[in-house]
Amino acid sequence: MLTPLSKKRELKVVLDTNVWVSALLWGGKPAAIIQAAEEGIVVIFISEGIVAEIGKVLAYPKLEKIYRPERRREDLMEQVLKNSKFVRALAKVQVIQEHPADNKFLDCALAANADYIVSGDKHVLKVVSYKKTKILTVSDFLKLI
Repeated sequence: MLTPLSKKRELKVVLDTNVWVSALLWGGKPAAIIQAAEEGIVVIFISEGIVAEIGKVLAYPKLEKIYRPERRREDLMEQVLKNSKFVRALAKVQVIQEHPADNKFLDCALAANADYIVSGDKHVLKVVSYKKTKILTVSDFLKLI
C-alpha cells in the first residue's frame, strides 16, 4: 500500500516520454506532476536522451494534428525544459532487454539519484525498482504527493 510522504523534502523524479507527452497534450493526471514541480513539491530530471525522444515523439504527424496550429513544438519543448533539471546520464545500464531504448530513464534516474521514475510503459513498469529508484504509474505516484 502506498502512503503519502512528507511534503518537507522535494521528491526527485524522472518522467517517461509518454508521461511528458500526455501532460503537454492532454493534461489530466500527468499534468498534475508538472504542476507539482511548479509548486516545488517534486523536482523533475531530464537527460539529453529524454529531451531528444520527447522532441521526436512530438514531431509525429498524428500528434502535431492535436496541438497545431495553436501551439508549436518548440513551445512545448520549452515547457519541458522550464519544468525540469538537466543531468548528464553517463551510465548506460542494460536492464530493460525488451526495449533497450527505455534504459535511458534508468540512466537519468541514476545520474539524478532520483526517488522515482513515473511511466506508463509496460517495459519500464515491469522493472519495479532500480537501485534506490522506485518505478510507478502516474496514478500511484500522485497518491504519494
